[in-house]
Amino acid sequence: MKQAILNGPLDMSIKEQPIPRLKPGDCLLRVESALVCGTDVRIFEGKKKKNVTYPTVMGHEFSGTIVECNGPLAPGLTVDDLVAVYPIVPCGRCTACIRGRSNICRNRQAFGYQIPGGFAEYVHVPAAAARAGNLVKVNGVHPTSASIIEPLACAYNGLKLIDAPAAHSLLVVGCGPLGLMHIRLASTLGVERIVAVDPSPQRLAVAAKSGAQCTLAPGDTAAREILEFTRGDGVEAMVVAVGRADAFEPYLDALSPGAKVNLFAGFPTGEDVLAVPANEVHYNEYSIVGSSSCHLSDFEFVASLVTDGVLQVEDLITTIMAIDETEAAIEAAKAGHDLRVGITARS
Repeated sequence: MKQAILNGPLDMSIKEQPIPRLKPGDCLLRVESALVCGTDVRIFEGKKKKNVTYPTVMGHEFSGTIVECNGPLAPGLTVDDLVAVYPIVPCGRCTACIRGRSNICRNRQAFGYQIPGGFAEYVHVPAAAARAGNLVKVNGVHPTSASIIEPLACAYNGLKLIDAPAAHSLLVVGCGPLGLMHIRLASTLGVERIVAVDPSPQRLAVAAKSGAQCTLAPGDTAAREILEFTRGDGVEAMVVAVGRADAFEPYLDALSPGAKVNLFAGFPTGEDVLAVPANEVHYNEYSIVGSSSCHLSDFEFVASLVTDGVLQVEDLITTIMAIDETEAAIEAAKAGHDLRVGITARS
């Protein structure tokens, strides 16, 4: 089978490898579709080092068909099922896991990191992952749509942390792929007033189609325009979906009292200092949180939205390339012209 192996920063090779032999409880997936995440770009460039070891096979956003299992499958699954893969395998024993925060388990393993991921023809699913429910059935969904469930679930986790599903208004700063996913999810979940901010007219146009009623370019008047759109109330929830720490403060005046803010994007090391006047937070009772990955329950919920046709995602994957072109796909994702770049080993 082919794997796109990252030997070190900026050092990738496509290699033929033997198909893994399955231990009891293990499964084998034929990868149908994998997507390139911004995190994959940072791992490829060597800018993200945490939990990364070499050599590695990246790809934590992927779908596949179950082709073999050494033992019984989890209830509800059969060979030939199409599944979306929840990438995190938590330890189940640490403080985070015990408190129901297994998505931030410090001992976790994950596909595309410690476990070879979806930039391959086949993926070996360890028994612990198969047993824990990491394979979520999505029969009837296009494989590329199935592969985008993971980032959508991350967006859903971020929205939940700021109570956005119950909010009347939401501001999303940054309309890259994840910003657009936040907008689309919020619209699907019934948020009444959604504001999108981005310098790209093309991305603002997609944001409008995704459910944003107010689209703005960043600038000196943006906060005032947001206040006007919300009839002076300000927004109840805000997502910073761009990796710039200075993308938060310009919109402080557009927040309603008690607003909740999610710093969703990852920020470059050394450029991650957040400058916020403490009294603004203190007197307005702002809540500022981060979010990391998603819970299995988030993944399953979003998978149900996609499989039921409630959430349309096909148009978010704009380019698909062959596995032999994985490095070019990563470069395409970095360039930012596409919403999401896919990789497939299928002819």
